[in-house]
Amino acid sequence: MRSVLFYRDFRRFTGGHLKVWDYFIHVLSSGDHRPYIQFSKDTVWDRTNPWLAYRRPAPEGVPARPDVRFVAGGDWETIDVREREAPPQPVVNLIQHVRHASPDDRRYPYLRHPAVRICVSAEVAEVVRQAGANGPVLTIPNGLDLAALPSMLDPLKMDKELFIVAMKQRKLGGELLRRLKGSARRIDFLDRPVPRAEFLQRIQRARVTLFLPDPSEGFYLPAIEGMALGSLVICPDCVGNRTFCAPGSNCFRPEHEVSAIEAAVRSALALAPAEVTRMRDEARRTAESHSLLEERRAFQAVLAQLPELWKVFA
Repeated sequence: MRSVLFYRDFRRFTGGHLKVWDYFIHVLSSGDHRPYIQFSKDTVWDRTNPWLAYRRPAPEGVPARPDVRFVAGGDWETIDVREREAPPQPVVNLIQHVRHASPDDRRYPYLRHPAVRICVSAEVAEVVRQAGANGPVLTIPNGLDLAALPSMLDPLKMDKELFIVAMKQRKLGGELLRRLKGSARRIDFLDRPVPRAEFLQRIQRARVTLFLPDPSEGFYLPAIEGMALGSLVICPDCVGNRTFCAPGSNCFRPEHEVSAIEAAVRSALALAPAEVTRMRDEARRTAESHSLLEERRAFQAVLAQLPELWKVFA
């Protein structure tokens, strides 16, 4: 069993933490690798922390020299500076955002360190390659555990016409709520974090869900969740959603501008029932093509190939 060491500084639940958790479980399910994890002293131990059962290290402790290091975001800081330049073991670096390749981002300098990089979308992989990342750059699109989601509701049981998800764009969300109040009688509005189960249930109950991501994202998994739950999705262009958000096919993908978003919402609300059904069916197929099982298979294949991939640094 080869050891894979993770690290997390968990202050609150985020999609980024959730995806690292998925990769932790991918390792646990591999059969020939075993995951270990260390936590920052500031880690919050509440029910939103998926590693709650791993608060204490395994009985044999965390290996001093793991066979593989898994890092994401700022986790590079946990590796000694000298070892970042010439790691004594393979490093797998999960990259979840296009901004990692921006010279003014604090994580940009990490791209010069040797690592096998896994990007959550083709858009992320492209900018990471262009930034001159040191080592192989692979793409494993984000996967979703469809079995863990609530079941789709019959449209007649959806009691909200529109759900506006504005946690990341409160000001924009508030402006759109003001503009759209006369277009939909039953609007649900969210501009603060809520438990994940509640969030999914509120999408499930909405005939149309307007997601407001940051202007640039690495993937934006909530849009896939909306597709899986049967809500007609509106998700403005945020770079990382271009591969799976196909305008007019499985969703609306307006420009990231208030008038364009407003127009998309009005169009979605006025869509003929047959057209709504067609788009929802296509959206469900899109969600099913982004399964967590496929993500797991792809990553486990990378683990099996890691010795060969790491030879580029020999």
